[in-house]
Amino acid sequence: MLATSNKIAAIIDKSRRLIWSILGPGWLVMLADVDAPSILTAMQSGYSLGYLMVPWLILLTIPLYLVQELTIRLAIGSGKGLGEVIKDVYGKWIALASLVLMMAIDGAAYIGEYASIAAVGRLFGIPVAVSILAVLVFHTVVIMLGGSYKRVENILLATSAFILVYLAAFIIIGINPHALYQSLTRIINPRLYGDEDYVLLLSANVGAVIMPWMLYYQGSAIVDKGLKPQHYTHERFETAVGSVVSEALMVAGVVVGFALRINNGDLYGFQSALMSIKMIMGAAWLYVASVGMVAAALLAIFVISMGFSYGLSEYLGSKAGFRYRLRDAKLFYAFFAVEVIPAALTVLVTPNLAQVILDVMVFNSIALAMPLVLLIDLTRRRDVVGRYAIGGLRAVVLYILTALILGLGAYAIIGAL
Repeated sequence: MLATSNKIAAIIDKSRRLIWSILGPGWLVMLADVDAPSILTAMQSGYSLGYLMVPWLILLTIPLYLVQELTIRLAIGSGKGLGEVIKDVYGKWIALASLVLMMAIDGAAYIGEYASIAAVGRLFGIPVAVSILAVLVFHTVVIMLGGSYKRVENILLATSAFILVYLAAFIIIGINPHALYQSLTRIINPRLYGDEDYVLLLSANVGAVIMPWMLYYQGSAIVDKGLKPQHYTHERFETAVGSVVSEALMVAGVVVGFALRINNGDLYGFQSALMSIKMIMGAAWLYVASVGMVAAALLAIFVISMGFSYGLSEYLGSKAGFRYRLRDAKLFYAFFAVEVIPAALTVLVTPNLAQVILDVMVFNSIALAMPLVLLIDLTRRRDVVGRYAIGGLRAVVLYILTALILGLGAYAIIGAL
């Protein structure tokens, strides 16, 4: 009996270690991509449009992977993060312009994360100031555990697991096959793209899929973790799995939003969404969805702040990474407070940010263009990434994709004026 028990324990431990070894920067960046504002955007899409956004979300899995895979090539091929390579190749002014765009998106993204956490706190009688202060303390404590990238990564991996609760929507709510089929036939109708509301939500979902800070975070995290060429295939697989899970979570958000509409729920922000989930799925799911929402916001806060600190430290030529202790990389650790604290203070005085969050998602598709174009150009150059350079055809496809993303965002903004 004891021998059997030990064997089972050994199998469980081996499985845990295997899963833990598979997950890393690629998984974290993809799960952080499904942050609280992205979940709300997906729900709003389902609430307003039914399943019309589902085919696009499935298709967006492809560019999501293709773009993030470039960061792996750059990091493995050059041994540097995106911020440092841009500065080395294009000069400090172009590198600074790319960073400024990322900083603008970061600041707005933080606001969305804190707004979601504050909304969940209010549902359970927790004052906004207390919720935000608790997040700031937790964020600071984890960051100050530096000196080991893996130590910080393990905490973030544990946090990411709670976001997966939204996949339960496929089981609890299910999918209406007829409505899904109708969505597949309607998205090829050109007249649909004359609908300003549809284009706005489509642009917001595109903006929710690929964000500028993702490009900075993953490459720098790969370098920080010490991954080498032998880890290239592993990291690509991890990123591919993460991209599929990421978009599955977004589709789950659409399913939940559609269920809220047909069951007369409300969706004017985080609080109304969670209370409507309680109404259609039961009281227990209010707690489950709330935990998932907070986990999504927390993970995003960490990954966004890490991307910013990596990028700015690399630009300034200072030590960047959790492999350094606080005394050895003071600027890297100090940069974590530059955007996080102002965003937290903004939420304290501006509690209702649902429309702002949607606008930010649209602007993401504009701000993404510059760093993405630079990343594509860098990864097609053998003098930068060596044998990991992409071919000319793939570069052309990615440039066209970037132009489409930029055009869609600009069209949505002009239409909203």
